[in-house]
Parts: sequence; structure tokens; C-alpha cells
Amino acid sequence: MRKRWMILAVSLGVAAMAQASARDLHVDNEHCGYSSAYDVQAKPDGIDFHRSGDGHPSDVFMHNGQLRVNGKAVAVSPADAARLRAYESDMRDLLPQMAGIANEAIGMAFDALSTVAATLGGSQHHRDALVDRLNHQRREALRALDAHINAQRWDQQGFGSAIEQPVTEAANDMAHSITRSVLWAVLTGHASDVEARADAIDQSIDKAMDQRSDQLEARAKAVCPRLESLDKLQQQFSFRLADGSALQLLKHTNTEHENQARQVAIR
Repeated sequence: MRKRWMILAVSLGVAAMAQASARDLHVDNEHCGYSSAYDVQAKPDGIDFHRSGDGHPSDVFMHNGQLRVNGKAVAVSPADAARLRAYESDMRDLLPQMAGIANEAIGMAFDALSTVAATLGGSQHHRDALVDRLNHQRREALRALDAHINAQRWDQQGFGSAIEQPVTEAANDMAHSITRSVLWAVLTGHASDVEARADAIDQSIDKAMDQRSDQLEARAKAVCPRLESLDKLQQQFSFRLADGSALQLLKHTNTEHENQARQVAIR
């Protein structure tokens, strides 16, 4: 009996693997030690940065070296105009890369969930139904993602809900279905069949997910130099806002290197 319950535990562990891998992968700015309070919208006539709440400034718009902050034009030098053009160009190139990473993260998670469902979802009828439901959830998740993150838009506030929420809901739904299927197989004397399938999928999906996670992680890390370039550009802006502050669209967060340096300084 203990072995049968171990089979159930292994099966559910495999089902949770996709959910965990999607949650653990960071594809937002914080992956590189940067964060931003702004949503970004790339339009044909420029790029708009907007944030809600009490932050200042709330609206920044740049195009072809010109800058407006909260609807008012800001005078900039020729050097800053060149930097603004570079910032706009880099941001336009960056958005499709980040959107592609987010799409792949969802695709990877749902591929893993579908593999588990097709293997451990009970009878052929139940397996097919579960996979169909997951495919529907995948399409809905991608549609929701496209509303927040695409080649022209990065919705910072909607990032978590656009990726983690649909994957978590789909994983929980599938885990519930598989729990019933595995329990029924165990109770009806088909434990050995479930054990064989669980062992096979545990090994295959672990290898496949590790490989794809590494590839996706590499794509996420490739974004970091682009963010560093944007940060350097904003640090070089010589103009100042109405309150005398510098424009900061990206915020540099504490990184491991900085923490180590701080510890050395304390010593």
C-alpha cells in the first residue's frame, strides 16, 4: 500500500514540475538587477512610458530626440537628443525580445502540463479531454498575455497575472484531474501500469524541461546588456525635470555584486 501511495506522490510531483519551472524563471527586468514602475507602449509616433499611483513623473513620451514629461515639452541639448533617439531605438528592439521570452515561458509550461496529462490522465477519453482543456487554457493564456505583453507593449503591472496566474490555474486543474485518475488506477489494481508511466515521464520531462529552461534562461540573460545600455543612456542625460531630478525610467536594484561590495566595505 505504501508503494501505491508513492506512485501517486510521484505522479503529482511530475504534474507540479511545469508550474514550478514557470514560476522560477524570471523574464522581467529584475532578472538583471533592474526594475521599472512604467508600462511601455511603442507607437508609430513615439514611445510612451506611463505609471499609475503617486510616482513622478507619471507620463514620459519620447520620439526622434524630443521629450515630453507629463504633457510638457522638455528642452534638451543635441547630445541628449541623440541619447533619446538611441533610447527609443533600443527600447523598440527590446520589446519583441521580451515578448518572445514571455510567450516561450507559457508555451514551455503548457507543453509540460500536456505531456503529463496525455500520460497520466486516466483513460484515453479522459486524457484527450484533459489535453483539449489544457490547449484551450493555453490559447486563453496567450491571448491574455498579448493584451499585456507584445512587440509594442510591456505592461509591468500585468506581467505576473499574465504568466503565473493562468499556468497556476491550469496546473491546479490538471493536478486535481490526475489525482482522481491515479487514485482510481491504484484502487482498481493498475498500480504497476501507473508506476511505469510515472517513472518514464519523470525522467523524460525532467530532461526536456531542464534543456528548455536553460535555453530560455539564456535568452533572458541576453536581455541584460540591453537593459544596461538603457541605464547608461539615462545616466548620461544632462537635462533635468521641473523639480530638478533626473529622468529615471529604469531603477537599478541591489545585485549580488553590490551586496558583496557592501559587505567588504563594512569589514
